[in-house]
Amino acid sequence: MAGPQPPYALFVTTDGVDVAYINKCLTRAWEGNFKAAWFLYVAESYDGAPRKRTDNEISEGTKAPMSDFQSPFLDCSLEECAKWLQSAPDEISLQREYFTALDQFSKEDDTILLCRYVETHTEGQSTRKLQYFPVPTSDAVMSMQNALGLKFDEKLQNYQRSRMKDGKPDRSKG
Repeated sequence: MAGPQPPYALFVTTDGVDVAYINKCLTRAWEGNFKAAWFLYVAESYDGAPRKRTDNEISEGTKAPMSDFQSPFLDCSLEECAKWLQSAPDEISLQREYFTALDQFSKEDDTILLCRYVETHTEGQSTRKLQYFPVPTSDAVMSMQNALGLKFDEKLQNYQRSRMKDGKPDRSKG
């Protein structure tokens, strides 16, 4: 992909997360990215999503503070969120394969889910598979930017191994 990396959609799938907490998450993720850019777009509609640019500048996501927000993805599965992202019009500047989410554990654990909706090929058939794992909120953007491709698999496996070793619940898939 040429040019700057597009923002990642941030889906809010639980009503246990209010706008004040979303603002804290956005700000901490931005600060964790050395205040370089707002790389998370709080997904709500295609109308408000960042557009592709022709000037080689970064398309930014949602800037905190948001004054009001009601997620249209409450109680949606991450698979449904991924399909919404895959259906985005071409002019929308969002990562299509990778995205983030706040789920029912995010506030309690202070985490954001890093998600990948990857195409797999088996016996001549193409299917999509969802994988995800949580990272600390302040590390979300940097972790995502450093977890593209095979690194995602490594980070997912490292997360799963550490949870098993520590006897803690595994909140990942893949």
